[in-house]
Amino acid sequence: MTKPSQRACPVVRAASLIGDEWVLLILRELFKRSHKFDELQKATGAATNILTNRLKRMVDGGIVVKLPYQERPPRFKYRLTEAGLGLLPLALELMRYGEDWMPCPQPTPILLRHLSCGQITRPGQICTACGEPLAVMNLRMEDNPAAVVEEAELGEIQD
Repeated sequence: MTKPSQRACPVVRAASLIGDEWVLLILRELFKRSHKFDELQKATGAATNILTNRLKRMVDGGIVVKLPYQERPPRFKYRLTEAGLGLLPLALELMRYGEDWMPCPQPTPILLRHLSCGQITRPGQICTACGEPLAVMNLRMEDNPAAVVEEAELGEIQD
């Protein structure tokens, strides 16, 4: 049980909603523009019950909206709300922190393309190529071809 002073802390409130690796993976995919349940499941590797639970938490928290796109059988897509889109700077800073302080020998699975200048940029608040601010409307998350190749090669080795 959290103390009232802890619940009053905006960091604690935000962490209670998004402080889970599954939620962060789902956010990453939604920023990449994956929207359907099966796309999110494939991209995150989350079990059905975990993905369902986290999406419900995100809908209840107001960062995602659930929209029907097929009646029979009923199927839904998920879109970031304005509050969800507001998490982009946090996601970029978490990516930058991971790159800077938690290095990994494998290539990152995500590249960031600044649409205004067309260049790949490091995560953060400004484009490392041109210096302009990064925002939802001028940034695209792309699969890193080097990571896809490495993943395929690892799969061949394990087979």
